[in-house]
Amino acid sequence: MARVRSVLLVDFDNIFGATSDDVVTHLDNWLLWLEDGALSVGGRRRTFLHKRVYWNLQFDRYRSDFERAGFEAFNCRALAKRKISAGKSSADIVITMDAIELALQTKKLDELIVLTTDSDFVPVVNRVQHPGLRVVTAGKETDPTYELYSQHADAVIHIAAMKEAFKYERAPRKWYQLRSPPPEIAPLTLQRERQSPLMGRVRAALNTSEGAGSTLAPELQRAADMVKALGERMPDQVLSKSKIVRTLTAIPEFTPAYQNGIRPWLGHKNFAAMMRRLSVIHPEIEVKTLGQGRVEIVYREPAGNPRAQRMAPAEPERERMTEDDEIASVRSGLSSPA
Repeated sequence: MARVRSVLLVDFDNIFGATSDDVVTHLDNWLLWLEDGALSVGGRRRTFLHKRVYWNLQFDRYRSDFERAGFEAFNCRALAKRKISAGKSSADIVITMDAIELALQTKKLDELIVLTTDSDFVPVVNRVQHPGLRVVTAGKETDPTYELYSQHADAVIHIAAMKEAFKYERAPRKWYQLRSPPPEIAPLTLQRERQSPLMGRVRAALNTSEGAGSTLAPELQRAADMVKALGERMPDQVLSKSKIVRTLTAIPEFTPAYQNGIRPWLGHKNFAAMMRRLSVIHPEIEVKTLGQGRVEIVYREPAGNPRAQRMAPAEPERERMTEDDEIASVRSGLSSPA
């Protein structure tokens, strides 16, 4: 079985604060845990093409430990005096630039692991994520970060699992096995802090803004109507992602990337998840999975629909319309060519 080609970027200041210095003393254990396939697709083992760790100057004493494990270590000391005095670093921006650069330039990259519980990296996850690249992050069970990243990343390492990985040792391979079994993931346990009134209010707010009854419902209905109208112009033909995205940009709440506090894809994880939701609203929108996260969108005119017969003579006229004309017509609310 081919190994997952992965890149590991560690926000050390953040992970150290969540786990203590065990993250250093048990470095070989948790690194082997990841290499042996923890939270990978199908439990496949990983080959790390790049391993990088980013920290403030105070943690440079751990450089030899990480370099011995094959990491590149980056001292990301802040430049502004007030930030230096506050113990701040520039790690966030350096990790962001490296994540985007590596995602774009690394050939045949399957996965990017940004080991941090800092929610500021949500836009980074959304920016680099695409059907051919899986993004993994970390999250704390004791605050909203685990739930938040579960909505954006392809997999989330909760801190309890990370701490259990400090004790990881590869299980012996049975005589009938080609490899040892993949690592077990510690269960996500409900912590006492999550039962507090404060966390209850946080979860209630998340459910209100992201649940099925959220304020996105009208926008989802409008988006479904627009895709349906677009498909009615070319039934049984593939609707390109670019055409759908250009059409939906008429909806103020729609964006294909995280920006200005607005979640992409109308609150869904990616384009495919959004289209599956729209197909529930209008079953005529067919979403076919092609593999590696790719989907094909086709509008199927209902059998026996008299509208299809009425539209048939107008087919030559529709063919003469440009893509921009079709999109403009759908945006304006028209359901058939003028």
